[in-house]
Amino acid sequence: MHAMIHSIYQRSVPWSYRQLLRAYKPNGPLQQLRTRPDAEDYCLAPFDDNRCIFVHIPKTAGISLCTALFGCKGGGHLTARAYRALFGAQTFSDYFKFTFVRNPWDRLVSAYTFLSQGGANERDREWGRRVLGRYSSFDEFVMDWLDRRNIYTQIHFVPQWEFVVGTQDKICMDFVGRFERLPEDFAYVTEQIGRSCHLPQVNASQRTGYRDYYSDASRRRVEEIYQRDIEQFGYCF
Repeated sequence: MHAMIHSIYQRSVPWSYRQLLRAYKPNGPLQQLRTRPDAEDYCLAPFDDNRCIFVHIPKTAGISLCTALFGCKGGGHLTARAYRALFGAQTFSDYFKFTFVRNPWDRLVSAYTFLSQGGANERDREWGRRVLGRYSSFDEFVMDWLDRRNIYTQIHFVPQWEFVVGTQDKICMDFVGRFERLPEDFAYVTEQIGRSCHLPQVNASQRTGYRDYYSDASRRRVEEIYQRDIEQFGYCF
């Protein structure tokens, strides 16, 4: 399963960045992102500058957070495991590591809406046309497509816990912020890394409240598929 996830991570980031990921070796090309941005504004230099690592789980306001804190896209949707390999065990341990999570029912609707509206690039648009185009509603999509294998074929649906566990399969973050209390938790992060900045809203999907999208059956399906996220982060519908 982890090999499949790694493949998805590579497909989820720009082509130039995927090439660096494939070529990664200690002191190799990927390390260049720790000193300068690539052509699509991914850059890890601010992580070293601020002695922190931000694990960006899709659809948890990560673009807004990166823009505010780092002025770039950070490292994209790399996992904690990937950052540990890239930065080394000691630096990974020393840096302030943080992430933001979101109610799984809400996050799923956000991802569906985002991709239905075209996503962020042609890959997202193509996937939306090919997969989401087969369904007439969100509820139909959940009941027909959502299962434990399919969620690993599109980065926006990968469970949140997968991004933040370490070598012992346990959460290795110093702080797990909540999308639901974004202003307060963002303020805590800025305090920890010694920054003072404003949090803009970037890349937000336009939609109504997430509960309106669910039938009893689709609500239960999400509860089954994302059980570990729900239990790990203490969410309920």
